[in-house]
Amino acid sequence: MALRLARKGVAEGKIPAVLSRLRELGLLEDAALCRRLARSYQEDRRYGPAKIAWKLASRRFSRDLVEEALREVASPGAVAETAAIALRKKFREGLPPGREGAAKAYRFLAGRGFPPDACRAAVGRERTELSQGD
Repeated sequence: MALRLARKGVAEGKIPAVLSRLRELGLLEDAALCRRLARSYQEDRRYGPAKIAWKLASRRFSRDLVEEALREVASPGAVAETAAIALRKKFREGLPPGREGAAKAYRFLAGRGFPPDACRAAVGRERTELSQGD
């Protein structure tokens, strides 16, 4: 890591301090970094488990680390809640009407890596809330 920092232009005298800070943040330990990224992908970007796994794998984390991180963040309740939040954020004015609107919402969630059951539940819940609000 020191070599990478030097190549990026970090002054040689500052490298130990930078490495120390990265250790404090858990960014030099693969498992901690993988868990932190998984949490960020779920909470900040509202990704589902499949997209989180893909993003982590694309960063070259081992399959074991990815699975461990997913177990930590992708409980069924958390996945359902994240899907509902992502849907409300995307469709602030409410879901488009009819079957086409439901299909559009479903495709949006599926594209963000949510499993089919979470997509159906979130779309169904959102449509129910809208119809009860009228």
